[in-house]
Amino acid sequence: MRLPTGGCDFPVNPEIDSRVARVFWLPAAAPAVAHLIAALPEIGLTASIPPESIANCKIDAEGLSWVQLKEGANLVGDQIGDRPVGLLLPLDGKWPIRLAAADRLYHQLIDRNADSPITQQRRDRLKRALRTIDGRESGASYRDVASAFFGADHVAAEPWKTSSLKAQVARLASYGRMMIDRGYTKLLLGKYR
Repeated sequence: MRLPTGGCDFPVNPEIDSRVARVFWLPAAAPAVAHLIAALPEIGLTASIPPESIANCKIDAEGLSWVQLKEGANLVGDQIGDRPVGLLLPLDGKWPIRLAAADRLYHQLIDRNADSPITQQRRDRLKRALRTIDGRESGASYRDVASAFFGADHVAAEPWKTSSLKAQVARLASYGRMMIDRGYTKLLLGKYR
């Protein structure tokens, strides 16, 4: 397929609403994603991904598979299926991140007991921060954003100039801008704090 000048072949259609799009990351960009390999040596290994654990799977023309588990983990590998699989853990500067991702995957698949790498509270804060930025870029004031989050009556209950809600929305805007500008790379590196 020939791309237009300056174009990209996106793995997910960029016109799809981000809340419904399935996103998969390559290990080079996100070492916190486990990279599976299906070409294991014939030494009696039988480990495979239980089919009931898979929420979504895509395979490209070259046979590279992107698998999303129901527990939330994203896996990338060559022709993942019912064959024995293993993990590719390059000995590079991101070894600790890759090893932690492999350990989380083990606990999700084998133990069925894995803590989320990012707490629900942090996830909610990130969502609100990004929604704040979206609102600001659409022309909403801090007061409009606060009304959307907390309700117009709650916002009107105290003077806006010294409102704690105004300060909270300002902090969310600052955090959201930082995440957009450079903070998202920490998420890709498995740093959730």
